[in-house]
Amino acid sequence: MNPDRLFDLAAEFAQATGNAERFHARAASTTGNAHTAHSKKASKWEAAATRRREHLRATLREALRGTVTAVPDAELPVATWQRGRVEILATTDGTRAVRVRYTPAQALTAGAALIACAAITDEQTGGTLTSILSAFPPNPPTSDEPASDEGRPA
Repeated sequence: MNPDRLFDLAAEFAQATGNAERFHARAASTTGNAHTAHSKKASKWEAAATRRREHLRATLREALRGTVTAVPDAELPVATWQRGRVEILATTDGTRAVRVRYTPAQALTAGAALIACAAITDEQTGGTLTSILSAFPPNPPTSDEPASDEGRPA
């Protein structure tokens, strides 16, 4: 989709909306036949604005269809700019910013899911995270046989 075409559609919608508002204001300040004429023009412009808005929406949906692939922002991938919100920041191609806003509960859920998926993926690709994220405290070595009689049930 040509960006100029999107701009033209948005300008047409804005013009129709502005004209409808102007004719409503004129109708409110007049009486009689002038009021009726301005009200009719306002209705025509409202209908035009509705059609243009729907055309703009459809064109935007078509232009933005598909999956957006983004990579985490290198400098600040997670931020808390707004109170009560956690933002995940990413860029599509280094120029377009993408933000996903979570509530604290959603962020916690997403974080747990990310950790679980990372662990599964890491295990399937050779397990490089084990040395970075070792158990805390470290698990003692285990053997099949107890070291003494204390470990056997009576």
